[in-house]
Amino acid sequence: MKRMAIFDWNAMKYFHLRLFLIPLISLSAGFILALLVIPMNVFLFLFFSVNAFAVEEKGDLNKLYFTLPVERSAVVAGRYILSVCMGLAGLVTGIPLAVLADRFSLSHYYGPMGWFLPVVTISYLLFSIFNLCMFPILFKMGYRKGKFWGMLMPVVLFAALYSAGVIVLTLPGNEYLLFHVLEYASTNMFLVNGGMIAAATLILLCSFLLSKKLYLKREF
Repeated sequence: MKRMAIFDWNAMKYFHLRLFLIPLISLSAGFILALLVIPMNVFLFLFFSVNAFAVEEKGDLNKLYFTLPVERSAVVAGRYILSVCMGLAGLVTGIPLAVLADRFSLSHYYGPMGWFLPVVTISYLLFSIFNLCMFPILFKMGYRKGKFWGMLMPVVLFAALYSAGVIVLTLPGNEYLLFHVLEYASTNMFLVNGGMIAAATLILLCSFLLSKKLYLKREF
């Protein structure tokens, strides 16, 4: 599984330079809302990992996999390891970017360090949901056929969640709603963050099992 993840990473080396664009995009989003930086960064890193599907299909690597002593389940596991590593990279790089964005953002939200953990766990939850929307479809249909639904759905979902959040926060009386939510989450770490981590892990596991099932049945 580890070898497959490394193989996928090396296979999409043509796209590696694009990673440097992700912090710039995340920072630009933070100009409006600093709290958006971490989830945006995680989402973009996850989106980057989808390039492995594009490279696989362009190079017809599936046939290569099957000439090697590699099981199909290992291909799926390797792709998920890569996506999780990308998600972790998004979290690690997103935190300092968020701190930087909060200095010039139109909306200053970050307070005590305890506020970062809820934002990180929410980002993990969104990562798992977007992964579920993307990877099973791509494993079932391939990149060319599945990229429309497998990549459009999470983009639409992300935009819908962002729009809904902005609308709710701009309603009369909700000016400090986000402050209260973050404060509640920071003082109820186990209940809020533990619950989101458990839910995100369960969703990610379901995504993996579904992708594995669909890929094992796929015909090439």
